[in-house]
Amino acid sequence: MNQTIRHSMRRVRRMPRGFTLVEVLIVVVIIGIVGAIVVPQILTASTLGVQAAARMVIADLQFAQNDAIARQAPRRVVFESGNNLYRVTDATNITINAAWKSGSNYVVDLDEDDRFQGVTLENINFGGNSLVEFDALGTPSAGGTLELVTDQFRFRITVAPFTGRITAEEVAGG
Repeated sequence: MNQTIRHSMRRVRRMPRGFTLVEVLIVVVIIGIVGAIVVPQILTASTLGVQAAARMVIADLQFAQNDAIARQAPRRVVFESGNNLYRVTDATNITINAAWKSGSNYVVDLDEDDRFQGVTLENINFGGNSLVEFDALGTPSAGGTLELVTDQFRFRITVAPFTGRITAEEVAGG
């Protein structure tokens, strides 16, 4: 009987061990510390700001295009690089109201919005104009581009002629 106990104890000792809870916790803490140091360096405020601004401009261009189709009336997005803002207007250049802004005018001022700190509008060119107009079919008056720029990043937003397809890409030279 003694031999049987010894024999089964040898088998127990030879079985591979798993990780202890303490070892797993130490690894998780180390990963957390590394993540806390690395992630802020990758996602700077400048990166997030210019990406948010690009998404906002794209959404507003699509809104103007869809609103022109829905209302069967032209809609414009007028960019003012000197004032670092843009607005959505009707064909007579009257700024339309934004229902979600409690009846406020549809104006996006990049300097006044904290989310877009340091982002500027540059190189706006839609067929020689600083505006793009969508007709009742959603077709732009002219294709063109604009750039959103920070000290480190530059995004180019393009509106394709005829189709009105809106795209964004990061370009060199922030």
